[in-house]
Amino acid sequence: MNRVPKLIKFPKELVQLVEDYRKQHKIRTFSGAVYDLLKKGLQGDNDNAR
Repeated sequence: MNRVPKLIKFPKELVQLVEDYRKQHKIRTFSGAVYDLLKKGLQGDNDNAR
């Protein structure tokens, strides 16, 4: 997978939620947790596909 660097600022509350998710699912990195959550969100959003 080719990766493209992006700078993004998260609200503190969202960072904590992602960290909690990361720990619960034993994901090693914050980025890995974000990737997982994005994939799940996008797969669950098929009803609103453009």
